[in-house]
Amino acid sequence: MCIPDDASQMPDNHPGYVPAPEDRRMRLTILLHQRLDQIIDQERQPGISRQEGRRFKGLHQQIRTDMAAIRYGATEKTVGDLERRYKTRR
Repeated sequence: MCIPDDASQMPDNHPGYVPAPEDRRMRLTILLHQRLDQIIDQERQPGISRQEGRRFKGLHQQIRTDMAAIRYGATEKTVGDLERRYKTRR
């Protein structure tokens, strides 16, 4: 999966595009950074099984993908879906 790393990839005035409020995106980004730190710590623990290592690697990539979605102008729906996935409170 390719994650754009260019500001030109951010949506702007497209019909139907409703960006999520900045404070919600910021809270969710902070939560995802905390979760990513936890996953990285778990990945680095000695003695984890190969299966656990693959699971942590998948979680690591998913969180990074979700953070990119927020960074590049997540919509209300996207932020709501991510809040439910990570069970945040508003």
